[in-house]
Amino acid sequence: MRRFGRWLAEHSIAVGSPLVLLGAWEWASATGLLREAFFPRPSTIAVHLRQLGADGTLWGHLGATLVRIGWAFALAAVLGVGIGLAMGLWRGLREGLDPVFAVIYPIPSILFLPLVGFLVPPGEIAVVVTTAVTSFFLIAFTTTHGVRQIDRVVVEAATHYGARGWRLFTAVLLPGSLPSIFTGLRLGLGFALIVVVAVEIVSTSRGLGALLWLSWQILKVEDMYATFFVIALVGAVLYHGLAALQARLLPWVQDVADR
Repeated sequence: MRRFGRWLAEHSIAVGSPLVLLGAWEWASATGLLREAFFPRPSTIAVHLRQLGADGTLWGHLGATLVRIGWAFALAAVLGVGIGLAMGLWRGLREGLDPVFAVIYPIPSILFLPLVGFLVPPGEIAVVVTTAVTSFFLIAFTTTHGVRQIDRVVVEAATHYGARGWRLFTAVLLPGSLPSIFTGLRLGLGFALIVVVAVEIVSTSRGLGALLWLSWQILKVEDMYATFFVIALVGAVLYHGLAALQARLLPWVQDVADR
């Protein structure tokens, strides 16, 4: 309890600002400043959210979204870190892939859905691959930067003391690039949620995106806002969960950031 109280005191602004926003929203809807038909009170939305959970509707859609994010993020992380490390280590590969990445990366991921449908079986596989595209590029970019920003003096010192090949990679290059890799993973996980919701809106009947779109089509505004809240909560949990993992694995990075 004491630890929770200390955490709450340290993060009072982060905790208090959403509560202030919800309170202002509740007041504005109750007084008519906001049209309640389009902006229902948060207390009303909470009731509908509880109903969606009680009848099982929410859990089925939430489970579908989380499974897709899990597979897409795993695919993007493995390929992004691997290719990013290779690009950081080998200049020729980097110069060859940089123009390709520069052309493909600005394209919105959802536009790849028809193309991916030609390459892989339609359905879940196509959704997962499409979701992974933007995350892959973010992770690859940040990983490449992480390798390249390592101080050459450190690398030369390690080489001088006999670290070469695999030993140099595991003892110097990989640890030195881990902060940037985790930055890419956190960004990639956030974008995976954004893209999967967009893909679910246009191509699936299950998932938070599909529930959001259906609620809008049939004008169940309270359910629409309840789904918005769940999507926001999922994003916050995923982001801060990965941040907590980084703080545990790389405590020195967290210590520097908190000064």
